[in-house]
Amino acid sequence: MGEHDDPFSVLRMLLYINIDSKITNVLTVLLVIIYTLEHCLEINYMITNFNLNLLIRYGPVTTFSLLMTVGALIPVALGKEIFEVVAFHRNTCWPLNMIREDAQTKLKRQCYVVNGCLFVIVLLLLSTLIIYLPFFGNQRELLLCIQVFEKYFGKWSFIPYYFYFVGFAFLYYQFFRISFGFVYIFLETQLQYFLIEEYLFETYHIDNLKHWKYLQDTQYQEEIGKSLRLCIAHHNDLKKLVKTSVKLTITAMPVFLLLGVFLYISSFAHIINFADTMTNILKLRMFLFLASTMSITIMFCWTGQQLINVTSNIFFTLSGAPWYYWNLENIKILLTFLTNCTKNESIVLAGICLDYKMFVTMCRISFSYAVVLFNFRKQSLI
Repeated sequence: MGEHDDPFSVLRMLLYINIDSKITNVLTVLLVIIYTLEHCLEINYMITNFNLNLLIRYGPVTTFSLLMTVGALIPVALGKEIFEVVAFHRNTCWPLNMIREDAQTKLKRQCYVVNGCLFVIVLLLLSTLIIYLPFFGNQRELLLCIQVFEKYFGKWSFIPYYFYFVGFAFLYYQFFRISFGFVYIFLETQLQYFLIEEYLFETYHIDNLKHWKYLQDTQYQEEIGKSLRLCIAHHNDLKKLVKTSVKLTITAMPVFLLLGVFLYISSFAHIINFADTMTNILKLRMFLFLASTMSITIMFCWTGQQLINVTSNIFFTLSGAPWYYWNLENIKILLTFLTNCTKNESIVLAGICLDYKMFVTMCRISFSYAVVLFNFRKQSLI
């Protein structure tokens, strides 16, 4: 697929710049080591000065920083596999001109809507990063590292403090690059499934005046057989692409899922416990922080749900074929194709499926635990 053919080409260019660059990987590993040491200092500080207020107040940003640090290692550890997936997709994907122009227009409009939603999420993430900079007010109520640096570095604490924000921006990009990279490859896969659907619809088109004459039309039967074989070959390529992509996703999914739940719990707990004492800038920061976190989660769950939907639609598209006009050989090919489409593709880890229900479940469980923390804190103040 050429650059002009790819509706998500801008997203790809932003995400896969220097994905196999040794300099980027070395810098990422170095920052991860530094931030890991910083997290160790924070943990030591929390253990030494432990109280429930400290845990609830600094839980959200500390958890997110840990999630970002671990997530930034994924492009380094799986960079080669990710590059191979992208290369395989680019070598096997169909161009948009495989289908008629009106269908191309419809697909492009859908892609423009998706691109618009992703652009809004990117703006939200950038706004969250900017509002957390030191220029917009004191951060002592959010960042535990300020107290940690003052305790362990004394008058030199300003050096690690400003370095923290410089490295944070880089790891922030690395973390969200892998997040949007996951979305990108599955968006491209969904687009290819849509192309198969539309191509099949074009194949099914018949002249109602001919009806049963198609059974004696050798050229028509050959074209049907050729089209079905072409779709089966591409469908097999897509299944291989999805299988490889899902395998990579499941490798990283435990980290995102576990720390993501902790992040929701800590965020809800912070808001419930300190909402009445927050300053305006802190309220804005927490609102953007929670909004960006939820937007990323919704984006993941939507992508997983779309994968289920598009793979199931192929089966229903095939079931609507005018097979009664086809010869026995083409009917056998159709049955083979139907058999290959009986199982929907999905992203499942230990019975947990990445779909809409997972987002609702995460929010419900996280809010329940946040209420428990609120009650513990309330009892400790009595």
